Amino acid sequence: MTGGESSSLLRPVASRNTYEWLKYQDEPHYEYGTEHSMNTIDSIGRWTSSLWSDAASHVSHGSSHGGVSQGYGTIDGNSGHLTASADDSGAHNRQQRLKIEYSVFQPSIKSGPIPKPLDTKPHFDTVVEDCMVAIEVQHIELQRINAGSSGSYFVFGTENSKEPNGVFKPKDEEPYGPFSPKWTKWLHRTFFPCFFGRSCLIPNLGYVCEAAASLLDSRLRIGLVPHTEVLSLSSTRFYDYRNHWFCGFKPRLQNKIGSFQLFVHEYMSADEFLSKYPLPTMFRDHFSTHGNQNPEGFHWNNYTLKQFRLQLEKLIILDYIMRNTDRGLDNWMVKVYQNESNGKWEVKLAAIDNGLAFPWKHPDEWRSFPYGWLFLPLSILNVPFSNQTREHFLPILLHTKWWEETYREFTSLFAMDSEFKASLWKKQWSVLKGQAFNVVETLKDPRCGPLELVKRTPCLVVDGLMEYTFYPTQETTLSHSLAESLPKQSSPMIVGSIPNLIDEHKPSQPNNQDNDNSNSNSNLNPIEERTPTHPQKKTVIIERLQICNSKQPLFTWW
Repeated sequence: MTGGESSSLLRPVASRNTYEWLKYQDEPHYEYGTEHSMNTIDSIGRWTSSLWSDAASHVSHGSSHGGVSQGYGTIDGNSGHLTASADDSGAHNRQQRLKIEYSVFQPSIKSGPIPKPLDTKPHFDTVVEDCMVAIEVQHIELQRINAGSSGSYFVFGTENSKEPNGVFKPKDEEPYGPFSPKWTKWLHRTFFPCFFGRSCLIPNLGYVCEAAASLLDSRLRIGLVPHTEVLSLSSTRFYDYRNHWFCGFKPRLQNKIGSFQLFVHEYMSADEFLSKYPLPTMFRDHFSTHGNQNPEGFHWNNYTLKQFRLQLEKLIILDYIMRNTDRGLDNWMVKVYQNESNGKWEVKLAAIDNGLAFPWKHPDEWRSFPYGWLFLPLSILNVPFSNQTREHFLPILLHTKWWEETYREFTSLFAMDSEFKASLWKKQWSVLKGQAFNVVETLKDPRCGPLELVKRTPCLVVDGLMEYTFYPTQETTLSHSLAESLPKQSSPMIVGSIPNLIDEHKPSQPNNQDNDNSNSNSNLNPIEERTPTHPQKKTVIIERLQICNSKQPLFTWW
């Protein structure tokens, strides 16, 4: 028996779920004695402290006098969409389109075109217009959802008043909002203020985070998050603070801003689905007879397990990048259906309730907020990421232009909030890019999977702004020099200047014609007149990798 085989026999076997096994693992699962370690980051060539300048002195990211909106903008009365006002759009156009000069992601030189995001907006606009008609014309009011910790409402369309078309979550009725209709949160906020809220999240920003999760899903071409946008709706069913103590006031029409997410049909929660169709090795009493259950209906086999695995890998990477602090088995959905063409069963996942994501720092106080999918069987998670997942995400996350465009779109989205602060948004963006850096480093190693990803050291990728002075002529000197013809008397190696090669039978040209030609040549190449010679200033982004050395939360399982 070799050393590798003996060491593998000494490793503990999974007990109940992956998370219990993961708490006692300190090293990756490949061969012992290897030079790789997931808790250390190869920082050679990535530390740019000498080029780092404090971005607080630069306001191009959007400050009180920068190019970022501080208000809600205007609301389209026809569709209810929230749009930027004239001042906001003008400020956004004045914002510099900064270029990433140095990236810690080490992008490939031969990067292809930027992948186009998923285009689900036309269908979303159609559903929103139909819901607006149902509310204003047919007077089909919203219905409050009893489940959950916030004030959320079902929105219906004109065709079916019993099947919702979307879910609307107002800003002021969020779990920690001022007008949350849930009494449990009121008691929590009133009598237990020390344990109230999540310190790593910005309060009352869940509606923007819902839309940001949809934007990230679209730009990564994942297709798990239903299309979500920030808009405004009017209804008499919204929670009215006047009836806080059951005063009996007549319902009034209120206009509220929040997130509108398309409703997913024929899905069930992962908790309900896995109870009905448990995964292999999930329960020991189902292990031996699981393959023989319900052979005509849905059952787990190699094909369905592969479909579930590929969808789950996308969910894992999405949750990890946006650092979702509330991914339980009740807020990601599963749908199974039989393909009519080949008769095989297909598995689809959907990620909902993404409002408690995009923190401004890593959890470091009371709770660690572990991902809910860590409680799946070890046989599902203790497998390296598939080649399909690597080929899908690596070209996107290694594309510098993709990061530049994503930053602009996310900045415009988060700037819709009236309490937007550029300093907090910069920290949110650093956490997101740090999580994406860990994803890239994990996907580069074909031996790593979800377990190695969650065991990586949390880090931040800070966008530093560096301003330097340059002369425009310096950038074009080489190209102009290569295209410019050399004068005849500049070197004895020029053919025209060698006496032996001069054609003696060719008549000599008068001197005045030579002068005219020299003048004409000088007029044809006026580089000095076209290019300004005065210095100019340019601001670029220099990414800096920073290890997060904060303390571990007190409760690591909650």
